[in-house]
Amino acid sequence: MNKVQTLTGKIALVTGASRGLGKAVALELAQAGAHVICSARSTRGHSTQSKLPATTIDDTVDAIHEAGGRAEAIVCDHTDPASVKTLVDYIAKHHDKLDILVNNAWGGHDAHDESQSGENVWDEPLEQFKHMLLAGAYSDYITSLLVLKYLMGPLQKGLIITTTWHTAEPPMWLPYEASKAAKNRLVYTLGYHLKDKGIPVIAIAPGWMRTEIMFTHHTMDELEGQTETPHYAARGIAALASDADALRFTGKLLDVSDLADSYGITDLDGSQPRLNAKHYRQEG
Repeated sequence: MNKVQTLTGKIALVTGASRGLGKAVALELAQAGAHVICSARSTRGHSTQSKLPATTIDDTVDAIHEAGGRAEAIVCDHTDPASVKTLVDYIAKHHDKLDILVNNAWGGHDAHDESQSGENVWDEPLEQFKHMLLAGAYSDYITSLLVLKYLMGPLQKGLIITTTWHTAEPPMWLPYEASKAAKNRLVYTLGYHLKDKGIPVIAIAPGWMRTEIMFTHHTMDELEGQTETPHYAARGIAALASDADALRFTGKLLDVSDLADSYGITDLDGSQPRLNAKHYRQEG
């Protein structure tokens, strides 16, 4: 099922496609037949992660081409309205439409310094929440509204998917939890307002993933048995993008295990992890 060409003729934009989940989503959508526009700030020779110079949108596009897919890389800072508008104008000019938007860009940890956090919750750096809002909910807000205004809205056609995190129980890291809650509420509100236009807006929460950045902080032994690959959620997103009845999920936050139940997708090893089940409450 993961290799069926269900998205042939579709144009997809994946933000934050240079590494991690964004790269996996771009690869899986392309494998399903979509033409994928990969956007992010990291370009060849200019990765935002100095320890990971080969994680750029150019590397993602190369991987898609090597697998026989169709893709292009366009640099974009999704916290900058002018940069996003330039990207949207390019898509309108060269493709005339956008069928799928995956809001995945996330730079909320870029300015994070663990040494600045203290023992108590009030010791959190005051700027941290602002960085996570800008690189999370605000980025999603800008990109979604401009895509809707100039591409999806006039045609009353398209799909918006946002990668996120649950509001866990009990709550964990304060600025992270609050910023993800803002992303989730944005999905719920957009879904409410766009339902009568037939444009689904859906949030997807993966489990703890074995991404390139994660391996700069942890060993495989530390991650084994409690993580999944980014392709698990990415396969679920590709299946959701192929679902003609996706509107039934609009405004909701779905766990990756929900996608496994609905579509039968698996991780690369054939497993269907349920890593979030212990600490999240159902949304929507």
